[in-house]
Amino acid sequence: MASYGVLTLMVVALLCVFVKGRSSHVSCQVVENKWCTVQRLRITARTDVRGLVFPDDRYEKIRIGQFYDFVNTDSTIVIFSGELFYRMRRVRYLQMNGVRMVGLDMPDTVIELDVADNWLSRVYIDSEKSYTLRKLIMRNNLLTSITSFNYLNMLEELDLSENMLHTVNFDVFSFMPYIRLINLARNRIFSTTAGNGVISLGFLEQVNLAENMLTKLDVGVWLFPSLTTLNLTGNPIRRLSLSSQQSFPRLKNVLL
Repeated sequence: MASYGVLTLMVVALLCVFVKGRSSHVSCQVVENKWCTVQRLRITARTDVRGLVFPDDRYEKIRIGQFYDFVNTDSTIVIFSGELFYRMRRVRYLQMNGVRMVGLDMPDTVIELDVADNWLSRVYIDSEKSYTLRKLIMRNNLLTSITSFNYLNMLEELDLSENMLHTVNFDVFSFMPYIRLINLARNRIFSTTAGNGVISLGFLEQVNLAENMLTKLDVGVWLFPSLTTLNLTGNPIRRLSLSSQQSFPRLKNVLL
């Protein structure tokens, strides 16, 4: 019995060494202004995150992607999953530019997220979670719908320029009471609607709809008392009526 017990302990010890040996520590290749730029990282499937250990809790700001010409920090993250984010759950500012990402599970404790220059077409936003996101940059991706974005109700800045949106119902923004900047430029938008009710956004200052396919703008039930700039350049606008001072009392710049 004693020898059996010793053998069992040896097996457990070997398993612990094996599991520990599978751990892969992700390190900062460059640290600048409290930003940790992660070295070459390859994640092509959800299972690739097993064993990854990210930098310690000193870093609330992490960059993944190519940010410097003098050092190779190029990375690939095809799917940014909730399991991957759990390994960097202390981060509050996250940039992942040009990492060939096609799918994103929206992190719920990040304040600013920049995933520009990817191939994103699928974004999963959990209706059961409470998101703290204030600034979201998703420029130059492949998004065709933003209906689930209504759960991002703390957003202040949203950049969805250079995607593949065709229609936008502004009702989705009515769930974002603090939104100040909306950038929908250079999509393929031919229709904007306002839903069935009045949309009132008290903090909205700028809306950019430049270089889309709009021939008209339906603003009958929009109430944007802080709106100062509306950019519609590069659209084949044939009808535009913004005469309501009650809807846009501070609107000074309408760019056509």
